[in-house]
Amino acid sequence: MLKRRIRLRTEELRLVNEILKTLSKGEKIDKILEKVLQIFYSFWSIEAGFIAFKDEKSGKLKVVASFGFLPSEVERAIYSKGEGITGLTYQLGIPLSATEDELVNKTGLVKRLKGKKLIFLTAPVKVGEQTVGVLGLFKNAEDLKEKTERLLETLSVVGSILGTFIQLREKEELPVLLSRELLKKLTLEGRLEGEYIFSLPSEAFKKVLRKVEFFKDLETPLLIKGETGVGKTAVAHLLVKLSRFSDKPLEVIDTSDLPEEELKKQFHQKVNKAKGGTLLVKRIENLPLELQYELVKHLKGGSFRLIATSAVDLFEKTFEGRFLRTLYQLLETFSFEIPPLRERREDIPPLVGFLLTKIGSHLGVDVEISPQLVEHLTEHPPRDNIRGLEIYLTRLITLLGGKGRITLEDAELFVPELFRKRTSPASRELEEPDGEKKFVDLLKEEEKERILRALEQTNYVKSRAAKMLGYTLRQLDYRLKKYGIDVNKLKRKR
Repeated sequence: MLKRRIRLRTEELRLVNEILKTLSKGEKIDKILEKVLQIFYSFWSIEAGFIAFKDEKSGKLKVVASFGFLPSEVERAIYSKGEGITGLTYQLGIPLSATEDELVNKTGLVKRLKGKKLIFLTAPVKVGEQTVGVLGLFKNAEDLKEKTERLLETLSVVGSILGTFIQLREKEELPVLLSRELLKKLTLEGRLEGEYIFSLPSEAFKKVLRKVEFFKDLETPLLIKGETGVGKTAVAHLLVKLSRFSDKPLEVIDTSDLPEEELKKQFHQKVNKAKGGTLLVKRIENLPLELQYELVKHLKGGSFRLIATSAVDLFEKTFEGRFLRTLYQLLETFSFEIPPLRERREDIPPLVGFLLTKIGSHLGVDVEISPQLVEHLTEHPPRDNIRGLEIYLTRLITLLGGKGRITLEDAELFVPELFRKRTSPASRELEEPDGEKKFVDLLKEEEKERILRALEQTNYVKSRAAKMLGYTLRQLDYRLKKYGIDVNKLKRKR
């Protein structure tokens, strides 16, 4: 039995999360299990697969969902305990693999697929320590990119998840407990930090993931923009994990709060180690001009791929002479922005669930929070976004973890900053001294000019202008409305 901790990698986590999303849709069990097998086909290119459960009348395993089998083949797929690899997996409760020569071939599938060198992978479907079924997949051995043991480990995780799903479904406790229980199980198996990003439902964040997919293999410098705490570093790590650079060096420089001498020392060390791989520079706006010049030289020499993150407008820094124009142009060519939580509030409830599991597992407590508190967090996202959410929840769980359930009243007592009335950006501007207000106005005028230039250069096609500026189309539309820019009127004036 697999007793050691299983640490899933990014592609495996993607597969598991697709399965989790399918389980949470509330459809009929047979349809859900069929979709699980279709996910294996999409990710692993399986030839066929089935999920079998114990039939209470006969005590034998019977297939309840299949993929790639003929109806007549499914009818023959009935296994006694210990019969063939499937029955043996059910009897022993351990994952197994077998070549086609070792199979009893009750279904006739192997004969039908003659000419393909098949390998059969099985894993027990478990509720606790009890095996209630078997998940079996047929894969072309010649297409194997991973070691068999690695595939079996992932299959075992899915088997445990399916067992938990069936148990909760029978107790009619879905979907409330589904996400919590299954994510907790996955956490205990060793999840990737930042893996929550696969499960966020907002269209805004799905666009970010599509951009990750598009940019992942580019060798050119890449800039990831966004406010403090939106998950820029997690997205950067994901991008590297998914890319063809995943097996190459990844060096990270965090410029935050480092004395200049220490930053220079780290810079030279990391640059040398990153050769042939990726250099991730967090908060690149803090990099001294001297190091920016050096970075540009390395980039022109093709030493490594650069991914940078920034929480500020680098154009403004360039305008002020505090950021190198050449480096700005290199980074802005390929860039994208992660929207703040206030622009994607539907992501907050699943983030809260993920953080509860993560923090609770770390502190060794099982805790939940009231729907009223989740609703308040959704309506009033922390200014520091995901980071702020984690800080507040850590405080609450540390102080009240033994209570079992944290309420809105608890949060008012221990996280009062979540309930303070916030002034709007506009009203804060009015409170600023005249000199500072004028500076803000200058920045607004500069941004408006940039937008007008981009529209002119792209023949007033908004989607192209947004891409040039590093905005989403929605963000550009917001700014057009803000500055009273009428694109159609500008087109007519040409």
